[in-house]
Amino acid sequence: MLLVSWSVALAQQPYASTAEDIALAEILFADLNSDAGRKTGPELLVRAALAQLGQDYVANTQEGPEEKLRIHLTRTDCILFVDNTLALVRTVQQYRAGATFEHLAELLEPMRYDDARRAEGFAPYATRVHYVTEWIARGEAQGVFRNLSDELGGEADPRPVSFMSAHPDSYAPLSGESDYAKRNRRDISRMEAFVNTLPRSVVPRERIAAAEGEIRSGDILCFATSIDALDYSHVVIAYRAKAGDPLTFIHASSSARKVIVEPRPLRDYLQAYSKISGITVLRLNK
Repeated sequence: MLLVSWSVALAQQPYASTAEDIALAEILFADLNSDAGRKTGPELLVRAALAQLGQDYVANTQEGPEEKLRIHLTRTDCILFVDNTLALVRTVQQYRAGATFEHLAELLEPMRYDDARRAEGFAPYATRVHYVTEWIARGEAQGVFRNLSDELGGEADPRPVSFMSAHPDSYAPLSGESDYAKRNRRDISRMEAFVNTLPRSVVPRERIAAAEGEIRSGDILCFATSIDALDYSHVVIAYRAKAGDPLTFIHASSSARKVIVEPRPLRDYLQAYSKISGITVLRLNK
């Protein structure tokens, strides 16, 4: 049972976006609202994901000279695609026809930033949620989704994370000898120490085939990785076009450079990526 909790508050810092992103959000709000009363959250999640097919894959959209909530739907990476899509659905579920981009920002911020670290004076960069383990914990604590991994044969993954502090030159805010970089490195290490107190349950690779029948369209799949000091390498939305189809997923693909329906079934995708050590399965609560 998760023992950590976070309060959900209105956006407490400025957000950045573009006219194109706001326009796309408004289109998605209208489309989702047309079905919000008849569809479940997972069904709406699939609908919103399919409506974003073809949007560009772009890395590092959260970086900039000033730390702030950056909301981009027209250019995204794997975790941001899922996080944004989930927030779009939640915004419509909560506000229906009155949903606005500001409401979207209100729901995104507590998934991406930690008020406790902010209050403790952490460097702004280290108040951001950088590891999927923490993103999962925040979603569970806020009642957004539940983790099905244990009941699908999951096991505790005790490996500590330290990838960011171990590879500072891979992250511009951590690289170099400026006071800014030194402070960021110090507080990222402190953040990692906190993440290492959070439980992580993963269905091992060899048990995924047996669990596939229990995974539904609209579930969120987090791909655990055997890469040293890293927890997850990819986050996707499970998808079956119709009952009986092989399980695949919708994702922001770094190889296709856009949001796609993965053409390979999950089992074939796993065979192509040997470093995927298992999956964590999340299901929306409503």
